[in-house]
Amino acid sequence: MKYDFTTIPNRRNTGSFKWDFSSEKKDAFPFSVADMEWKTAPQIIEAMKDFATKGFFCYSAADEAYRTCVKDFMLRRHNWAIENDWIVCTPGVVAAVNTAVRTFTSEGEGVIIQPPVYYPFANAINNNKRKLIANSLIKTESSYDMDFAGLEELAKDPNNKLMILCSPHNPVGRVWTKEELQTVAEICLRNDVMLVSDEIHFDITRTQHTCLPTLGKEYADNCVVCTAVSKTFNIAGLGTSNIIIPNEQVRTAFASQLATDGYTCINCCSYPATLAAYTQCDDWIDEMNRHVDENFALLGSFLKENLPQIKLFDREGTYLAWLDMSALGMDDISLEKFMIDKCGIIPDPGYWFGEEGKGFTRLDIAVPKEILKKALIELKNQIDNL
Repeated sequence: MKYDFTTIPNRRNTGSFKWDFSSEKKDAFPFSVADMEWKTAPQIIEAMKDFATKGFFCYSAADEAYRTCVKDFMLRRHNWAIENDWIVCTPGVVAAVNTAVRTFTSEGEGVIIQPPVYYPFANAINNNKRKLIANSLIKTESSYDMDFAGLEELAKDPNNKLMILCSPHNPVGRVWTKEELQTVAEICLRNDVMLVSDEIHFDITRTQHTCLPTLGKEYADNCVVCTAVSKTFNIAGLGTSNIIIPNEQVRTAFASQLATDGYTCINCCSYPATLAAYTQCDDWIDEMNRHVDENFALLGSFLKENLPQIKLFDREGTYLAWLDMSALGMDDISLEKFMIDKCGIIPDPGYWFGEEGKGFTRLDIAVPKEILKKALIELKNQIDNL
């Protein structure tokens, strides 16, 4: 089937956070919030149309058909054999991270993250009155590595009870190797640190993603894995994620806190969407990934030829470009204002992802190529005018 990745969207006045609330400059194009400017797979749209025509939008839950399609997808696409009862549904991965923080830590205890990293992690820690413990990534010439020695020292502290891993990493684009993941899992296991692995971008990769529990039962028993159809199929607004927890005791504790948080059912529309996504849309995933790869190739070649002072960090996964723009000599607020007001590009500023992101910009480039080309030309013109 041929899918549409070229139509330029018009999403104003739809209540979209990205389009209607991210900036007052209405002629700027949002490359910010991590959803795509491509329509979701037509099979999902048809499944939801069929569901809507029935006329019932009632309380819903994940039944055996739902759980089985998730299980089959994990085995087919990620070589991960899970059981149906390992799946706990939440209203999104951010909600799951917050629930995990409340489940496995108490107020004042430490939660380890690896900045520059997805900023809702820090929010989940701070808003729940836990202590943010930074195991900052090590920036190399064109990529990032983990600081394992630093992680070991932090994990030894008995006050640090939980680690939130971003895998693949948002925003730096790393897809961690099996060896890197095993080292993290071993450090956490050895030091009695529960590991929450946010794997929401796991379908959007150039290199092989490894689901952390596949490394061994001992590691599987010490982790909570956050997955969702949302990023892969551009249906984040349906607000349902599949949190996979192999260890029954860990799963029971998490589910108990989830019930305390007041979440008891799934979004009814996410039921047909998930079934369609995980049973009919493998070809759409593959084609979407090809378009993401092509956009990164376009971005990389354009910057190399026209704006060599802007550095694109190597991308192994996600559709998020991590750009070092510090050579422009602007402070973070001025850089953000320049991108929006002059270039017509609404970014996610790097400093949102921690001190380590200062001078950087994150761009969501899951957009039609013509939009990306236009934005890059305007960026060049405005930088030339500085």
